[in-house]
Amino acid sequence: MALVTVSKFNTAEDAEMARLALLSANIAAVVDEVRLQVDEEDIDDADAVLNRLAGVAGAEHIAPSDARPWEAPQTCPSCGAPEVARRQKWIAFGVVTIFVAAIAYTQDATLIGFFIIAAAAVFVLVAPNWRCRHCGHTW
Repeated sequence: MALVTVSKFNTAEDAEMARLALLSANIAAVVDEVRLQVDEEDIDDADAVLNRLAGVAGAEHIAPSDARPWEAPQTCPSCGAPEVARRQKWIAFGVVTIFVAAIAYTQDATLIGFFIIAAAAVFVLVAPNWRCRHCGHTW
């Protein structure tokens, strides 16, 4: 039987820890420098053990995000009301940007204005996108 590299590690110690994890699952493995090798017939089982060890045991079974089209939320997660609206945060960002840019230009402080606009852009990106018209909850 041929040995197949199932994973490469940054250090030999990490590879040895993975080898011990495989050994506890009754899978024989060999460490060659930083490469972990198993028999060709054990590669699927070894891969499953290493995925569990890395915390991605179900990663191969998750559907890709583009498997089905994205849908807007139909109800509020807080109260369950169907009055859900998308927040128009980019309009407010545009108004703030124009206002800050005009003040920064007239005060000869364009660098400060740039940083204020950049900070506002970050706030807009992390701001909630949806608002319940019934209870006011945002997410």
